[in-house]
Amino acid sequence: MKGNWLGERRTDRALRRNRRPPKPLAASAVLIACVFASTLTVVASAAPTASQARSYSITDLGTLGGASSSASAINNRGQIVGSSDVTGSADEHAFLYSRGWMRDLLPGSTQSSATDINNRGEVVGSSEFRAFLYRRGQVTAIGFGGASSFAEGINDRGEVVGTAELPAPSFGSHAFLYRHGEITDLTPMLSAFSLAVGVNDRGTVVGWSDSGLGGFAPSPFLWRNGTLTGLDLTPAGDDVAAPSGINNAGEVVGQSNSLATGEFHAVLLSHGNPISLGLGSAISINNRGQVVGQGPGGAFLYQKGIRIDLNSVLPAGSGWVLSFAGDINDRGQIVGGGIHNGAFHAFLLSPN
Repeated sequence: MKGNWLGERRTDRALRRNRRPPKPLAASAVLIACVFASTLTVVASAAPTASQARSYSITDLGTLGGASSSASAINNRGQIVGSSDVTGSADEHAFLYSRGWMRDLLPGSTQSSATDINNRGEVVGSSEFRAFLYRRGQVTAIGFGGASSFAEGINDRGEVVGTAELPAPSFGSHAFLYRHGEITDLTPMLSAFSLAVGVNDRGTVVGWSDSGLGGFAPSPFLWRNGTLTGLDLTPAGDDVAAPSGINNAGEVVGQSNSLATGEFHAVLLSHGNPISLGLGSAISINNRGQVVGQGPGGAFLYQKGIRIDLNSVLPAGSGWVLSFAGDINDRGQIVGGGIHNGAFHAFLLSPN
C-alpha cells in the first residue's frame, strides 16, 4: 500500500554512504530513472506529552555481510524488506528479514532492492533496473518491454504498482498496475513520465505524472476501476505536491513544496482536506492513520495530531540516530534506516 514519490528507497544508499540527508529534489533529470531525493526538513507541531509518547524497543537488523543496510517496508506479520550491502563487494541486494534472520532474496543479482511486502509475504522491488515480484520462491519480471522498470507497492490482493519505460519508438515511463499476470498502463494518454506509488486493498492506486517539459510540476492522481482522476494534495501556502502512499481508508500521504520559500512539507490528505504535518516528507501511512517519514531531525511519527521525533523515544544509551522511517504496520511497528554505533543499518522499532 505504500511507496514514495521521491523514491525514499532509492536514497537509502545515499543516506548510508553519506550519513547525511539527501538534498532537496533537483528538477526533472532524475525523473526517467525514477530517482528522487527525499527532502529533509523541520516540523511545526506540538511536542507530545510524556503520556502521548510511548516507549519503543529497537532492533538492529544487521546486514548481508556488508557495511550497511536499510529497511523499506514491514507487513503485519513483522516481515521486513529492504536492501543491504553484501560481503566482499560493492553489490547491494534485496533482503527479507523474518524471525530474526536476514535472507538474501536475489543472491544472483548485482544491484537489487525490495520496496514493499504484503501480508501474504509477497515482495516487490527492482533488480538490475527491472521491476520484480517475488511470490512463493518464484521471481517474475514486470515491465512494458522498455529498458527499465521499478515496482513501488503491492497490496494484499497481489496487485503491483510502479513505473516502467515504454518500448521504442515510444518515449517515457508510465505508471503501471500489474495483476493476474497482466500489466496495465494507467496513464496511456498522459505525460512522458508517470509513477504509481501505492495501491490499497480496494485496488485504488495513487501516483503522479509530470510532463517533462521543463521544471518539476507533479500532478497527483488516483486511479480506480479504470478511471483516472486528479488529486488535490497541496495544502494552503504550497504550490505543488506528490503522493507517497495510501491506506485502505483512502487517506494519502506525501510531500508538498512552496516555490516561494523552497520549503518542503509532509502532507496528509484526510477526508478530502490536505493537511501540512510540518516540514519534511511523509513516506507511509498505516490503516490506523499513523504516518511516518523523515525530517531534518531524522525519523518521525505523526499520530492523533501530534508529530513525534522518534529519536526522542529511543531507549537511553541505544547508540542510534534514526535518519528516516520508511514504513509502519498496523501493529505500530516502524522500520527505516539510521546510524548505529557509526554504521548505517536497517532498524525495527517496536512499541512497548
